[in-house]
Amino acid sequence: MVNITLIQWLTVVIQVAAVILALRLIPLTKKAMAWSLLSLAFLLMASRRTLDLLFSQSLIDDPLIHTLSTQMVAFTISLLLLIGIVLIKRIFIQQQRDADQLKKLSLVTEQSHSASVIFTPDAMIEYVNPKYCELYNASPQQLIGNTPAFLTAEHTPDSTLKKIWNKIRIGGIWKGEFCDTNTAGKQSWSRIVISPITNEKEQIVNYIATLEDITIEKQQRITIKELSLHDALTQLPNKIYFNQSLQLAIKDAECRKQTIAVLLLDINNFKEINNTLGHLTGDVILREISSRLNYIASQNSNHSLARMGGDEFLLYTTNTTAEQTLDLANQMKLAVQQPLHVENRNFDLSVNIGFACFPEHASSADELIKCADVAMYAAKASSHSIVQYQPDLDDGKLKRLELSSHFRQAAEENEFILYFQPQMNFKDKKILGSEALIRWLHPEYGMIPPDEFIQLAEQSGHIYMITEWVISNAMAQLSQWHKAQHYINLSVNVSATDIQNPELVSLLETELIRNKLEPAFITLEITENSLMLYNKQTISALIRIAELGINISIDDFGTGYSSLQYLTKMPVSHIKIDKSFVMKMLQNDQDAIIVRSTIDMAHNLGLTITAEGIEDEDTLQILEVLRCDHAQGYHLARPMNNQDFIGWLEHYNSQLEAPITASLPNTQRV
Repeated sequence: MVNITLIQWLTVVIQVAAVILALRLIPLTKKAMAWSLLSLAFLLMASRRTLDLLFSQSLIDDPLIHTLSTQMVAFTISLLLLIGIVLIKRIFIQQQRDADQLKKLSLVTEQSHSASVIFTPDAMIEYVNPKYCELYNASPQQLIGNTPAFLTAEHTPDSTLKKIWNKIRIGGIWKGEFCDTNTAGKQSWSRIVISPITNEKEQIVNYIATLEDITIEKQQRITIKELSLHDALTQLPNKIYFNQSLQLAIKDAECRKQTIAVLLLDINNFKEINNTLGHLTGDVILREISSRLNYIASQNSNHSLARMGGDEFLLYTTNTTAEQTLDLANQMKLAVQQPLHVENRNFDLSVNIGFACFPEHASSADELIKCADVAMYAAKASSHSIVQYQPDLDDGKLKRLELSSHFRQAAEENEFILYFQPQMNFKDKKILGSEALIRWLHPEYGMIPPDEFIQLAEQSGHIYMITEWVISNAMAQLSQWHKAQHYINLSVNVSATDIQNPELVSLLETELIRNKLEPAFITLEITENSLMLYNKQTISALIRIAELGINISIDDFGTGYSSLQYLTKMPVSHIKIDKSFVMKMLQNDQDAIIVRSTIDMAHNLGLTITAEGIEDEDTLQILEVLRCDHAQGYHLARPMNNQDFIGWLEHYNSQLEAPITASLPNTQRV
């Protein structure tokens, strides 16, 4: 027979065990209230069962006490169970929510575009998401248990590793960038954020790192930096990069007691090419010139080349002498002067180069470049194409700046003056015309020849204003000569930029009407080098000028490469042989051949020809034998102002019957 009493006491033991188990759940679930109430309920149930057993065994014999005690316990148990169930329900609901949140977090981590890795305090990987596996081209099994690459000395400098661990070990968040190469050999850049994971005691149990792929962003930043330091057209370093590099070179030269030379090269008349043929043609030319210069620079590791901007290039060379620098400058000059063929056009380019030396002329990068710039402008203003900086050249630069800012004022206040150099007809020895030559009577600097300011006017954009002044005043003067019965021609120089100006034709037409002049008495002279800028706009402008009845002459003929192929296409009626050939034709057979061939060619094309630069009687006589049409030069007369020219002309005409060599009046060179 089953022992009922034993079963009853066993029930009490089980209920006490339930109390103990419920209490043990408290630290595991961190829900003390719910499990404490349940523990108390189980304890009361055990107490109630104990009271029943004690009453059944007559250990408690008062029925009232037994009834009250057991009912009170039963009521308390029921209340505690009700409250406990409610609390437990909330626990399960919160746990479900936590589970759902954890699932969502897991999905986010798994599907994140950022790579995520969880590792232990001793840097062992415990979890990686698919993006992290993709980043390293590896499976989770290959990565888990290893150290993250960004925490290894192989990939990260020791100094950086120390900073990372010092930060995250105290609960901080470390942020930085990391470059790595995966197993496939692909290099990538990541932006990393490493954060600690703590337990309820605020102890760090893990770290989580998120890696955002910034490879494209990094490449773009590198590209932007490269673009900021390099010239997009020529791919050469730009002035910023050059300046930074030069500063480092100067520091090194100071330590080594060495020298540095900075050279600044400027292409002559390049602005005219851009204005006439367009920037696309100009860009092709600049790329070719940069290639030639870069070839020279690449021959010596001491050289560093850059494009300063526009048509200017910079080069510095270390551990050099003035003689070596001059030789380098000549190499650059000759490289640019080599024939250049672009879009069926031959270009005859020339350059001016200025150079300055460290420590002789300056001790900083900026000052060296400035000194080279001053020397370059001195080269432009002189007959030398290469000039070394000297301190007294700074005065010349100041003068150029002042002149450049006073062109308009000079025109308005009539500081410009016209000088005239006569031209003789070989056939009858009569003066057929004169060339108008501008001078600037500056209130401070005195008489300034055109060589010192015409190129400056072209560079500063004031050339047409000066041309406009010359044409207006030259035609007014010619009108006065004609009224005085001196019926001679007048030649006026215009630049290629002037030809491109749409206002030029209107200006000529207006001045012809205003001064009541026959257009046949006017000749426009354009330089042969301007022909290299030949295009439809040029030929159209020249045709319109010729249709007015104005003569067109090619000046400085023989100095360019592109004349012959366009000469027959342009409405040209006259050629002037460049004086450099005429002045040396008695001493140089090659120059004499060029002069003779040019005269023959001009006559075969039906053109008249003038030789300028005649400085002696022998040259004059030879040119007459060669059947040259017109003569101009110091032997005939130097340029003169209007009053002197009229006096000279009247005297010349009065002595025309006498031998020409005995009747030429003396003139002063201006």
